[in-house]
Amino acid sequence: MFTVRSMSKRKYFFFLSLMILILILSPSSLNFSRAIVRYNFTIPLVLKTNGGGVKPDICLYTAQYLRDIGIEVEVRVEEWTVFLGTIHTTQDFDLAFVTLEGGTGSPDLRNVYAEDGSQNIFGLTQDMPYGDQSEEMQNQGVTTVDLDARQQLYYEWQQLMMDKLVPMLPFYSARNYIATWANTEGYNIRWGISDSLPYMNYNGYHAGQVDLTEFNIADANWNDLNPLMSEDSSSSFIQSLIMEPIVQMNPDFAPLKTGLVYDWDQIDENHYQFWMLDDIFWNPSYNSIDRDSNSVPLPSIPTGELMVGLKTGEYSDGNNQQVTAKDAVFTYIAWANSVVSESTIHCEWISDIYVDPVDNLSFHIHVDSDPETPEIEGYADMWARLPRYCLPEFFLNSTNPTVTYTEGGVETTGLYPGITDTPQWVAYLASAFGCGKYSLDYAVRNSVTVLKRSPYWFGKGAITGETGLTPFVETIKVRVIPDISAALAQFKAGKLDIVDVSNLPSDRKIMQANPQYDVQTYLGNSLSCLAFNLRRPLIGGSSNEIFLLDEGKEMYTKATALRKAICYAIDRNEINDVLFDGESLICHSPLNPSLSFYYYNDIIKYDYNLEKAKEWFDATSSVPVMDLTVENHHKVGKNINFIADYTSGPNVTNSILTYSVNYSLPFIAPMIKEKDSYYTSDIGSDYVENITIEFTITATNVFGNDFAAGVFSFRVGVKYNEFLASYPIISLLVILVIPVIFRVKRRKKIS
Repeated sequence: MFTVRSMSKRKYFFFLSLMILILILSPSSLNFSRAIVRYNFTIPLVLKTNGGGVKPDICLYTAQYLRDIGIEVEVRVEEWTVFLGTIHTTQDFDLAFVTLEGGTGSPDLRNVYAEDGSQNIFGLTQDMPYGDQSEEMQNQGVTTVDLDARQQLYYEWQQLMMDKLVPMLPFYSARNYIATWANTEGYNIRWGISDSLPYMNYNGYHAGQVDLTEFNIADANWNDLNPLMSEDSSSSFIQSLIMEPIVQMNPDFAPLKTGLVYDWDQIDENHYQFWMLDDIFWNPSYNSIDRDSNSVPLPSIPTGELMVGLKTGEYSDGNNQQVTAKDAVFTYIAWANSVVSESTIHCEWISDIYVDPVDNLSFHIHVDSDPETPEIEGYADMWARLPRYCLPEFFLNSTNPTVTYTEGGVETTGLYPGITDTPQWVAYLASAFGCGKYSLDYAVRNSVTVLKRSPYWFGKGAITGETGLTPFVETIKVRVIPDISAALAQFKAGKLDIVDVSNLPSDRKIMQANPQYDVQTYLGNSLSCLAFNLRRPLIGGSSNEIFLLDEGKEMYTKATALRKAICYAIDRNEINDVLFDGESLICHSPLNPSLSFYYYNDIIKYDYNLEKAKEWFDATSSVPVMDLTVENHHKVGKNINFIADYTSGPNVTNSILTYSVNYSLPFIAPMIKEKDSYYTSDIGSDYVENITIEFTITATNVFGNDFAAGVFSFRVGVKYNEFLASYPIISLLVILVIPVIFRVKRRKKIS
């Protein structure tokens, strides 16, 4: 046992005072009736995507990265049609990993990035900060004809979008890779399947193939076959087979004279005249809704069973309804009329349109990109908007005298509120027909869509303009296989004739080295991105309206700051290396890089930077920090008291304790506010030893955002090491050990 004599009194009292000071500074440590833990709340977000390929993997990587800055992401993978409903209808997501299909070579993407755009999944509005400026710049872009001025305007708009609004984190524009069997000749990936069909042929059989009159494809379920109302690529693909665009366009977005329109003339600066081919007829108006594989062949359907049109009760048998200028005029008017169109933006620039008075195969278009102003202004993207699929006027128009107007101000009769509920319009959603290469035979949801070659197609190839052509197969079967891995397995088994391997890099490389396959590639027009739902709390909602006070960040809102933090926290290059072998092109703009003239490469870039991510995350000041104390948790018969002391972050306006006893149904106990950001809840003392109590704390900050802490638990009457501080034990050990050390040192000196 040591004595004061074993060391100098000065040293002894110095260390004794030091230990007493340590004990004084940690008074809670002496009270073993208190358990304390500091909890940093995390932000809970839901990230959704559709299954198949690497999208779920990208989401899992994203969740892992965001955990580093205090965001807990729940990843949910949905079936394709369910996911479409999520992003377009219910908006039940915080984040969504989506692929935005690329348009027609125009930078005018108001359909995606304007408040009224049918593809505005982000919730962008003109009311939110910088929203009105964004829409004004986009509207100005379509009226700016000078290319250099237009380029500069879109440069500035892209910077505004990605710096001040941040509705997304662009990920990549992937190269598209399409594989066919080597026996399939003539397919051109840039033109696509529909335009390639008249130039294709089979050179023998491939492995597993049993029928050379069929072409088998995999896709997801289509939704609506009326182009005015469809928003998904699966529907668009079926439309491309049964319909024809009024004006044909090549893969470089240049208009061609190889479609229904074979020539045009510019009368003046804003007036154009178009001429259509003669002797083109609508395919029969088959009703395919109740058909299946056991139904009679299409040509055997009697005319009495063909669908009749709304206008005069007429049907089409393939020879009696000619495609004329009135169909083109009706199509463009319908696209511009909000009574029937989901995307009027495509044709709102048409200020007048009519059939030529002396030639029923010619029509006129007058252009005014802003009909609300007295000046007549040109529309820079007119040619990009003209390739609309031609619609049968005799079937979809009516004789109703109600007058409506297009977005461009064209007076219209025939299209009236409620017309989309008529039997013809309802039927056309699932049993559409056109003047294209194929007719819809039947469709079985979640199984297959079958199309039959039309003998009435006019036979002019889009690629060369050559006439007298015929699609090379009698039947096209589109099998519903939304999972691309499953589709690849079916392709390898010979059950499919073509497959998309863009998101399967390992398999694709093996196939490229195998001579029995032919793999073509091109840089696609799509943009994959992490979309933010600006309607949701924290990443949007009311936080869109609260500007930061930090020096240098006064121009940004709290929601924008959080979105910026998310962008900086994700390492897209690592994802690209791991999942795509570094082959995808990382994007930084809301425009696709294929729009090379307008794509702004010097835009703000969210390269992976965890320090910046945390800086922007901290700037939001949205997440409270809680010191959680549980008193008397280990004493039987004592009142157990919970104390939530919110030490930093925004003011907390409400705190709720939720707890269960021995895994019972939970009890909800609103906590009492004792003082600012200090809440307590006493759950009584009626608990026997070893009963388990699980609990969590929910806090609501001054901005109305809710946060839930993790779930904690303890057993009554048992001391939990997780909650017990170790300062007293360490202090006593120091008091006992240090003098001994000095005695040893003193003896060594004496010896």
